[in-house]
Amino acid sequence: MKVLLLAGSPRKGGNTDTLADEFLRGALTVRAKIEKVYLDDYAIRPIGPVGDVVGQRVDTRADDDFPTVFEAFLGADVVCFATPVYWQGVSAQTKCFIDRLSAYIRKPGYDERIRGKGYVVIAAYGAADEGHWVTEPLKAGVKFLGGTYLGDLCVRAYKKGEVKENAEALEAAFQLGREAVQKMKAGG
Repeated sequence: MKVLLLAGSPRKGGNTDTLADEFLRGALTVRAKIEKVYLDDYAIRPIGPVGDVVGQRVDTRADDDFPTVFEAFLGADVVCFATPVYWQGVSAQTKCFIDRLSAYIRKPGYDERIRGKGYVVIAAYGAADEGHWVTEPLKAGVKFLGGTYLGDLCVRAYKKGEVKENAEALEAAFQLGREAVQKMKAGG
């Protein structure tokens, strides 16, 4: 069982990153293989024109770093999107990655490797009750991708490192990592 965590925050060691690490620690306890990718470390451009026929689209910007991260995505059983809430949505880094999937959806050779994955969302936010701005669109996206939504954790934490003082949130992230892997091992 392979877990891929796509870290969408440009702030390493921040609140989202800390929760992500606890999630991965939990996944390790149930013998998952883990990989963490900082999307900000890769040059992934926004989606270009892809055409109108799903399944026949061409990724016109495949000369950037997207294919490298996409291969890791294809090899994962569980994908965790860890992103801060920026302007009522995912980070730009996360959005670019998700949008680029559009060039591969329903495309022979890729579609069967995209479908059937389990998905988790971790989001940190600064203002009151902003997690739904990330979770609701991603739930819809998971359904479109033919995946299983395994759960989410949204935590209010604004100042860098603030979440480290929230033992309940850290434990919830750890348990989410364990439970996501266990659910997928049991068939989703």
